[in-house]
Amino acid sequence: MLQAIISPAKQMRIAQDAFAPQGIPPFPTATERLRQELLRIEREQGADGLKDLWRVNDKLLNQNIERLHGLTSVLDEGQLDEPDVARALSAAAFSYVGIQYQSLAPEVLDLDALSWLQDHLWILSGFYGCARPFDAVQPYRLEMGAKLSLDGARDLYAFWGGRIADAIESAAMHGDTTETEPTLIVNLASVEYAKAVLPYTALTTQIVTCVFGEDLRGEKPVQRATASKIARGSMVRWMAEQHIERAEDLARFNIGYRYAPELCYERQLKTGAREQTLVFLREELCA
Repeated sequence: MLQAIISPAKQMRIAQDAFAPQGIPPFPTATERLRQELLRIEREQGADGLKDLWRVNDKLLNQNIERLHGLTSVLDEGQLDEPDVARALSAAAFSYVGIQYQSLAPEVLDLDALSWLQDHLWILSGFYGCARPFDAVQPYRLEMGAKLSLDGARDLYAFWGGRIADAIESAAMHGDTTETEPTLIVNLASVEYAKAVLPYTALTTQIVTCVFGEDLRGEKPVQRATASKIARGSMVRWMAEQHIERAEDLARFNIGYRYAPELCYERQLKTGAREQTLVFLREELCA
């Protein structure tokens, strides 16, 4: 079964007005370890230690320290039935606030599209590792690229190791795919977050990375961060509405962009897995 990956957003909310969570992210013990480490940094280094880690101004520092103090340890799905815990949690897809998630617009998707999201989409996270759209999360601050070393791991990439890729590939194998079909990961994440997955994929995993070009420099697409976030959100929404299951169907995406097969390429990762890059150009460039 196809599995898509996207980045989180720095801004978050408790979305009590949305659908209730249906489970918890797959690594609650690791998340609790990170929560304890953030509290240790504050205890031993003060607010300045967290400010350096989070790279935020004073206003955001105070907001995120307050959120850190409010984080509830959730180690079991049964805790979702506890009213005090439930009030602090909301479904991941509705909890992240940012232009990518505004473009994805899960709140306007029908139930069939939301079901597709739950089965096919993973939101990557420095704090949770990864989460399904309806997994329960709380507002936090911890980017995957943060300079945090703990338990012998030099950074969060080493801390999470292959666990995130394993969870995604395991979900693909437990879907409706046949044993003869390789796992397909559609990479719609930023480089910072994709680095937590792609280097750990199995040899047989098929990876498709989608790139959205706003201009051309020579024969290479020029990407712009804001436009790429909007395009990634639009593509996830389109995939959910179209119930996309195959890599070849991705070329049909045409919301503001057109597929440019002449610019696509393929490479082999260090794991031996093959990564195919699909390039989509702004419609105006294809006129």
